[in-house]
Amino acid sequence: MDKIVREIRVRAHAKINLYLDVVGKREDGYHDLETILHSIELHDDVIIRKQATKGITVRCEHPAVPRDSRNLAYRAAHLLSDTVGNIGGIRIDIHKRIPVAAGLAGGSANAAAVLHGVNELFGLGFTQETLMQFGAQLGADVPFCLHGGAALGLGIGDRLTRVPVLSDVPLLLLNPGIEISTATVFKKLNFSLTTREKRSIIIKTCLGKSDVVGIGKNLYNRLEVPVFSQYPEIAALKTELSTQTGVCGALMSGSGATVFAVMHNGDTACRNESHFKNRVSFCTTTVTSPVGVSVY
Repeated sequence: MDKIVREIRVRAHAKINLYLDVVGKREDGYHDLETILHSIELHDDVIIRKQATKGITVRCEHPAVPRDSRNLAYRAAHLLSDTVGNIGGIRIDIHKRIPVAAGLAGGSANAAAVLHGVNELFGLGFTQETLMQFGAQLGADVPFCLHGGAALGLGIGDRLTRVPVLSDVPLLLLNPGIEISTATVFKKLNFSLTTREKRSIIIKTCLGKSDVVGIGKNLYNRLEVPVFSQYPEIAALKTELSTQTGVCGALMSGSGATVFAVMHNGDTACRNESHFKNRVSFCTTTVTSPVGVSVY
């Protein structure tokens, strides 16, 4: 007799942007982007369980994570339950490692983990493509978090084309503890003061060659301009990080406030972690990942 599976455990991997340009503003209020995203090993653990009581229960020890419909993971479970009909109660336990509101898609990764996990746990049978379509209804980064690896993102970042993945490239992540509103950053973006960059083609070529030095030299994020003007301490952190030994290049991820460095090797990443760890609220070494969600 088959054992009844009552829970599933999913790693929800964070992402970084190796390249992020804002192409223009859309009529729906969102912005058209061109971005190259990469999954990283840093992840939250999301445990999804069948529960006897109806409804959706979210538990998380992090005080900044909501437990209701403001939480993308909650909304992901509700979307699947509402689509399928009565699939029973769902309990979601989120163990946070990814900083909140940090430009690393922590909330989106949790939502992706729930879409993947609920689909598996309840045997719903949705394809990856359909789950990504559900994800696009929740947030721009959710489809990539399901897709994982590395991708060129167009539209609001949800039209994805696979690009070569970097294998276990060391990274150093720093976050000064500033929570930044993505919507506010986009409102402050002044198109008349910025010019288009087209380093995405160079970065895609470097990805194909696993040219880490080339990638480091061509990192780009247009959102640095409005963020750095409001938070000069983040600009200073990036500048200092860029000058450290073993750093191929540094960049702010997404709308911030996390800055990351692409490193030559793991030893220099660890030495630099020791240099910064007592000066910022979050500091960790990690590596690139080939997946966005993974069952463990």
